Amino acid sequence: MRQTIALALILGVASLVLLTSTDVFTLFASQHTFVNVSFAENDINCADCHHRIQEELNSSAYHNNFSCEDCHRFTGTGITFASGDGASATPGREAHAAYTPRCLDCHGGSGTWIGSEFAPPAKEFNESNYGSNYSAHKKLVLKAKNSNMSAGENEACLVCHTNYSCKISYSYFYNINYTLENWSFSSFSYNGTRYYDVQWVKSGAKHEFLDLDKIKCTKCHKNIYDALVNGTSGSGENYLTHAPIEIDTTGSGNWDTDNAWGHYRYHYIPSYRAVHVNSSYCFRCHNVDKYADENPSYALTYNLSYVIEDTNSTDVHCAEALTCATCHAKGKTKEVIDNTDRSGEGHSGEDFVGNISYARTFNGDICMGCHEAAVHPDGGGQCSRCHKWGNAEVYIESEPSGYAENT
Repeated sequence: MRQTIALALILGVASLVLLTSTDVFTLFASQHTFVNVSFAENDINCADCHHRIQEELNSSAYHNNFSCEDCHRFTGTGITFASGDGASATPGREAHAAYTPRCLDCHGGSGTWIGSEFAPPAKEFNESNYGSNYSAHKKLVLKAKNSNMSAGENEACLVCHTNYSCKISYSYFYNINYTLENWSFSSFSYNGTRYYDVQWVKSGAKHEFLDLDKIKCTKCHKNIYDALVNGTSGSGENYLTHAPIEIDTTGSGNWDTDNAWGHYRYHYIPSYRAVHVNSSYCFRCHNVDKYADENPSYALTYNLSYVIEDTNSTDVHCAEALTCATCHAKGKTKEVIDNTDRSGEGHSGEDFVGNISYARTFNGDICMGCHEAAVHPDGGGQCSRCHKWGNAEVYIESEPSGYAENT
């Protein structure tokens, strides 16, 4: 027993001597070697820890020539960062090594210069309160700003401008009911809420900025894409209301009058809709200025320069929130006029279109209650009920189903 105790004491003393007489073992090599930060420039390589972000920027269409400091130590905000410049060294005030920049720190106001490169302002969003309400994506920016997401308003920018995956939940009215009597609304109501989720799965790279032609409107607005691609079936069941279009039924090629009433179709895509419903097609209404720039030949038949004057497309960031009256009210380039080729008094932009005072959310569906051809009632003598006297009872659902009745 005494021998055991003596051996334990000897081993313990030997261990203590060994511990105090040798260098301390370190888990990470060079963890006690500090970078000399006494110079004005930054000697710490951010990419040593953030190498994945460096790889994303290497594949980015924009910002790939910037240093980490250009964005994350941007001096235009008044933030004081840590500096190791000799006697004037400071640990920083508002931030130590870096801060999370707002996209609008550089792209707000009148834009700013970063070295020799100019960061242009993001139109509309560079204005107070993120611009006017006709800016289609203003609500997206406000939702992101007021959310609990880590990047705040930047999340709205990342959705479109980077390879960051996103999921957006839309909510809007389920349907509307209205009654017309002599071209005046005698009743109007809406019901419930419809929810629509869209998930745009990309690479997930938050620092990989996309070329502008890689941004796809239809990826987020999939319900509208479905409506425009599928159209209105001739069966009278599958109505889709974003544009007055219908499926070709005869294959005659006479797509503009290929329907039971011989009506001309507007905003129509005759074929290959899955391909032709793209961002450029969206711009035809929602950013006419950009559409005219991309399709100058259309100016010969579409009066593009005049429609640009009717809209706010020269001021918006990407797209304008529209009503039908934007182009079709009195005094507009595409003002509604009574069709002199057909009998009946009809309506004009002055006495009806311009007087629709309901919220913009409802405006298009109010018009579509009559202008979606498939909702026309059957039977002789029915045409004058709408086309002359302006009497109709309409039930129309919002997209994506768009089911409608006109009785």
